[in-house]
This record gives sequence, structure tokens and C-alpha cells, in this order.
Amino acid sequence: MNSSIIPLLFFLLSWQLGLAQSTSELLNKAHAQAVAGNHAEAEKTYGLILSKAPDNLEALAGSGHNFSWNKEYDQARIRFERALSVDTHYPDALLGLAYNYARSGNFEASEKYFLQLQQTGSAPAEAEKGLAYLALWRGRSKQAIQAFLHLAQNNPSVVEYRVALGQAYLLDQQTSKARIALQSALQIEPGNRTANELLEASATLSAPFELDVWSGFSQSDSEKKFALRTVQITTQMNPKLRMYLKYDNSLTADLAALVRANQEAQALSIGGVAAWNRTLTTRLESGLRILPDNITQTIISGEQVYFIPGGYNLKIGGFLGVSQKVQNEWLTYLGTRIPLTPWYALEPYYFRSKVANAPRTENRFMLNNHLRSKTGYELNLGLYTGQAGVEDTFSDKRLNGVYASAVLPVSTPIWALLSIRWEQTPLTKLTVLAAGVKVRFEK
Repeated sequence: MNSSIIPLLFFLLSWQLGLAQSTSELLNKAHAQAVAGNHAEAEKTYGLILSKAPDNLEALAGSGHNFSWNKEYDQARIRFERALSVDTHYPDALLGLAYNYARSGNFEASEKYFLQLQQTGSAPAEAEKGLAYLALWRGRSKQAIQAFLHLAQNNPSVVEYRVALGQAYLLDQQTSKARIALQSALQIEPGNRTANELLEASATLSAPFELDVWSGFSQSDSEKKFALRTVQITTQMNPKLRMYLKYDNSLTADLAALVRANQEAQALSIGGVAAWNRTLTTRLESGLRILPDNITQTIISGEQVYFIPGGYNLKIGGFLGVSQKVQNEWLTYLGTRIPLTPWYALEPYYFRSKVANAPRTENRFMLNNHLRSKTGYELNLGLYTGQAGVEDTFSDKRLNGVYASAVLPVSTPIWALLSIRWEQTPLTKLTVLAAGVKVRFEK
């Protein structure tokens, strides 16, 4: 061999090794930037690699993951598809596309790529894990339970699968089994934040079947009365729908005119709460109410809650009571929730109503202070003021009141309920004390 060729070959080999080392260092740097959340800087680094090697599969897939983590799903898809045009079976690109479509809400496309990855046989564990999470995200609780049970049994030291299994059980309303899965995860990793938070939340989540019973004492001027207020049975029909049957005698304790006259006003109704998605919940209720003098009303009530990112919400609701013997009654209200700390929120409301046979409408503004601990203890403190719907002969039409209510989860199956209210109107003063119990029946 010509001796002059040897230095040239040595130079070329050194250059290639240097280029490979430089690319490897840049890939590591870009990945670290992306994981740290420095997505713009990571994309610059990936761009530098791709400017020299447009078909570099690691850079294309890494850039795709970076865009996906930054919720730039269309840009991520372009990068992953470019990688697949170079290698149709490149595992990281198939995996990236699957998760990218899942994060953007296109579960059908996500499933297609997870299955394609599974068929290649190049990353069977990742494909199985992805399909399990996909079932969880789609709300298919039983499918997710089976998938994560299999993963947890085959990988007993992996905490992630036990936590996900707990989430799947919670989704399926199997709270007791969820706690077992989460506690097993904490035995391996006591400081796991997700497992601890889910375990705390499991004690306060709605149970598949609940019974609420309230009784109350009321005093209007010199008249006093003790009565059963409410009995409600609630059941979870599916993950998005709760139905309830309610006996309501609260007017007997809350309405001063009925307290003074020692009269009853009882209602029986059926209702439901539908959680359509993360941003919208609807409550509808309908039934019959029997007023004094054997007057029957058809009652309808409803509420729409719009959840806004950051813990805010907007509530719009109303009530209608229809009867052939008395004027129709109605009430409308508008409220919002303003979170000030993780445990405290301010909730202003405005109410406008018309009671049967009242000469005018009633207006009131209410300000509620809502405090809630991580373990489910709740306290509501508030006041309200407004104008009563009384005749013009009353020179002072103001009404004012204060109230407090509490939810005390003293144990997993038994919660105590307390309430107190004081109100002054142009007609009278009213004090109401109430106590109740919630019995939770878990799977």
C-alpha cells in the first residue's frame, strides 16, 4: 500500500469517529434538555444534528418526543412519520406516534401504532404497557385492570404498574382493591407521590352506593320544631353517571312560615349527575312535592357546572315548581369558584326567586368560603344578604343570614354531616340546626 494513503485513511477514520462522538454527545444533550422541559433549546440541538444528518433516526424520534411533551402534536407527528419513512419498523417512532396520538385524544390512531409496534416484536414490553395505559385513558376500567394485573405479576418490582392498577380499580369503583394495590406500591417505594395522593383521595371519592340521612331542629320566633329533613340513596350507574332517589322535608325546617304554622312540606324526587368530560357536569332532578292544604307541585331542578383550568368553575342552575292550585315558583342562580390556595376557595353566588303567592321576587347575594383538606374534611362558612319578596307596606325589606356546614369523614364508610343557619327577614328570625350521616358502601 502506498505510504501516502495511510495518513489519509487515518485522518478519515479519526474524522468519522469524532463525528460519531459529537453526534452522540449532542443527542445526550438534547434529550437532557427535553426532559428538563427546555423544549426550545432541545429542538435547536436536534436541529443541529438533523442539519448534518437528515435521516438520523435517534434525532428524528427524539425531536418528535420533545414536540409531543410540549403539546405540539402536529410537529411531533411530522418528525415520527419522517423517521418511519426511513425505517418503517423503527420502534421509537412507532412508540412515539402511539403516545403522541393518545395525548392528543386520538385513541383509535394510538391503538393502531401500539398494535403495529407489538407486531414487529421489537419492543413487546413497551407495546403491552402502552396498550394498558391506553385502556386506562379510554375509561375501559376492566380491560385496564386485566392488563396491569398481568404487568404487575410479571414485573413485581415495578411500582409504576401497581400504581396504574390502583388507578384502574378506582376507575371501576373497586376502592378496596385499589387501596391494596396502592399500599403494595408504597411498600416498595414509600415516598411515591402519586400512590400517596391516590391513597388519600380514595377515602373521599364517591362510593358505588351511598345513603344520606339528615334531621333538623328549627326555631322561628317562639315556635320550635324537630323533623327528619332528607333521606337520599345514591348509586354509581357507570363512571360518568350517578343517580339518586331523595325524600326531602327540608322546607319544613327551613321555611319560617311552615315552622310557625307547624305544617309539613314533603317531596320525593329522582335525579342524576352526568360528568360528560373534565370540563362539563350536568345535574337534573324531577319529582313531586306536597304542600300544606294538599297542594301538589311538580318540581324540576338542574345545574350546569363548567370546570375551568386552575380549579375555577362556573355554575348556572335553577328550580321550577308547577301547580294548578297556586302560582308557579321558580329560582335561578349563578355562581363561581375562585381558588385562592390549594385548600381554600371563595364562592360568590347570586339568587333570584319567586315564591308562590309572594307579591314580588326575592334577590339575595351569597358569599361562601369553602375549605377542604386532602383527607376530605370540608367546611363551608358564608353569609348572604338581599331583599325579601314582601309587600310594599314593609319599610324594611332586607334579609340577612349566616351559615356554616361541615363534612367530617370520621372513617372510610361513615361520614358525619353538620349544618347551622341563622336568618333574619322582615317577617321573622329563623334558626336551623341540622345533623346527618353519610354511609358509604364500597366494593
